Amino acid sequence: MDCIFCRIVKGEAPAWRIYEDEDFVVILDKYPASHGHLLVVSKEHFVNILDAPLEKSAKGFEIATRLAKAWARLGAPAVNVVTNAGREAGQVVFHMHIHVIPRWGGKLLWHGREEIKEEEAREVVEKLRSVLPEYFK
Repeated sequence: MDCIFCRIVKGEAPAWRIYEDEDFVVILDKYPASHGHLLVVSKEHFVNILDAPLEKSAKGFEIATRLAKAWARLGAPAVNVVTNAGREAGQVVFHMHIHVIPRWGGKLLWHGREEIKEEEAREVVEKLRSVLPEYFK
């Protein structure tokens, strides 16, 4: 199985990491729908939340909620927290992950068309790292 998220978890593929614990890694979405679009990725391979044990899904959403609160503190007027379970639901990468998408106004997009630029990635990482200790104690 060639799973990009498994490769990221193992350090075999690059990603901008924001947060990590024993069960999850939080990375910047490579094709962000908005500035600061994050992915909460399970370290263990599950196809989606339907395949994952309830406690793993709950922990993933707890992390996503903390990140949504961090974005709200940083000025995002709205935040989407969503997961897609199945191709018909829009799932593209079949490894459990939760999107945290801060909304800054404008048209609602679910997937970006352009790869994140290094300058933007560094800015997002710096911004979030300045407030994350308040949300992950």
